[in-house]
Amino acid sequence: MRLLIKHIKTPTTLSFQLFNNFARNFSSNEKDEQIKTAAEEVRKNITVEKYSGITTLNIDRQTTRNSLDVETLKEMTQAIDAFDKDPEAKVLVFNGEGGSFCSGFDLDEIGEKGYNVLTDAAARLLRRPLCDKPTIAAVQGYAVAEGFELALACDLRIIEETAIMGCLGRRFGAPQSLFGGRRLTALIGLSRALDLLMTGRPISGADAYAMGLGCKLTATGTALGESIKLSKSLIKFPQNALIMDKLAAIMSQLNPNSEESMRDEAIMSSLLGSAIEDLNKGVQKFKGGVGKHGKFYKLTEMPLKDWELEESLEEIEVVVTDKKKKP
Repeated sequence: MRLLIKHIKTPTTLSFQLFNNFARNFSSNEKDEQIKTAAEEVRKNITVEKYSGITTLNIDRQTTRNSLDVETLKEMTQAIDAFDKDPEAKVLVFNGEGGSFCSGFDLDEIGEKGYNVLTDAAARLLRRPLCDKPTIAAVQGYAVAEGFELALACDLRIIEETAIMGCLGRRFGAPQSLFGGRRLTALIGLSRALDLLMTGRPISGADAYAMGLGCKLTATGTALGESIKLSKSLIKFPQNALIMDKLAAIMSQLNPNSEESMRDEAIMSSLLGSAIEDLNKGVQKFKGGVGKHGKFYKLTEMPLKDWELEESLEEIEVVVTDKKKKP
């Protein structure tokens, strides 16, 4: 009887226990909601997606053609730093939602907070290179002013033929604040760079590609997909030597005799041992028949879908006129 009494709970005890369970569940749910809300607050203006070693950073301020305000720049800094620290992340793709890459600094915010506030918030974009790992800009729509500079800061650019690029900040007296002048000159030479920098004239994606600003010219609406395909082609390579060669090339053009060049040299030296290990593995693969005769496929076990193997149609019409032919 005493044992039975010990297991019987009074209504008061039951109510108190139910209340505790409810409070615990409510607190847990409330905490989850708070965490979710906090995450949304951290990223109001960008979205980050990850798959198969590829990270996409998508600017989403479509009402201003993806202009950069202080909050967006802070979110981008956090996302870029997180990518750099992620051992599983191999390639970072910059993209703009809604048909434009990036239209530069938010002019309304410059008027409200001042130019220096935005350049301070954009300090992470000044690093040369932008990341040690490969970066790609999927350029569509407007990539102008600091948006143009963001594209130039990436290692590779896939450009849609209808994109608009240029130093449009020239109209308002804004300098290229993210090393755009240096990067542009390194990419296309002094004469062409001065033309774009001094006149501020916009150029089409097709013109930008002809000048050497892009690694591929593609049809409207396909820049992001082509960037993902390019990313997958880079991931299949051993990464240590790839990063070493990237740093050496950038250092020769943008960081000669600087503190950043010393940082790059240190990184390259640290990668050398791992690169040699990759090379030894590559030699064994080559002996086994992988990669012979200049073949670039089947280097790693990464199945590709049909659309990834297809070449995008470049909608560029070339008209040849025979002047000798009479009408």
